[in-house]
Amino acid sequence: MSKTLHFKIVLIEAKPLIWRDFQVGDDYRMDRFHQVLQIVMGWHNSHLHEFKVKDRLVGMVGDWSFEPNLEDETRIYLRDLLLEENQAFTYLYDFGDSWQHVLYLEHISPQKLEKPRCTDGWGACPPEDCGGVRGYAQLLKILKDPSHPEYDGYIQWLPDGFDPNHFSDQAINKELEKFGAWHRKHPRKRSTPWHQI
Repeated sequence: MSKTLHFKIVLIEAKPLIWRDFQVGDDYRMDRFHQVLQIVMGWHNSHLHEFKVKDRLVGMVGDWSFEPNLEDETRIYLRDLLLEENQAFTYLYDFGDSWQHVLYLEHISPQKLEKPRCTDGWGACPPEDCGGVRGYAQLLKILKDPSHPEYDGYIQWLPDGFDPNHFSDQAINKELEKFGAWHRKHPRKRSTPWHQI
């Protein structure tokens, strides 16, 4: 019987803190769990990623894989990790910018969850390819100073109306609902980047 996992995900070293509370069924394969994290955080799924759970490394297996102990995320389900309440593990997105997240499993409930759900959070997702947490901190500093020589360049590069404090669980849950429906309809398919499905 499927269970519901209640997670908090935090972007490590981000200042101010960027975090989300969300729920997902333990019947999600790890490649699909990755898709959930991308939606929950607001990333665009444009880079490689991996999970570290205790002594296990789980991620995308391919010609780019240099880690001999990397386990294929399309063959492992969340329930296979035998996670326990209060356990933490990491999720790395984009090996260049190195967006390191920590996931805390805060609670396990026995009910089956039909679709993932975000229940709380704070802060906008940083823009992709901005140089990791240090680059993002520099970006925020420049945005506070219109006289900075790089200010106009950043304003043109950023999405219209970018607000680092913005968080909308409604927008996230709308996308999670669509992905949850696809997940139920196609239980065996490989989950390509969600925006390409």
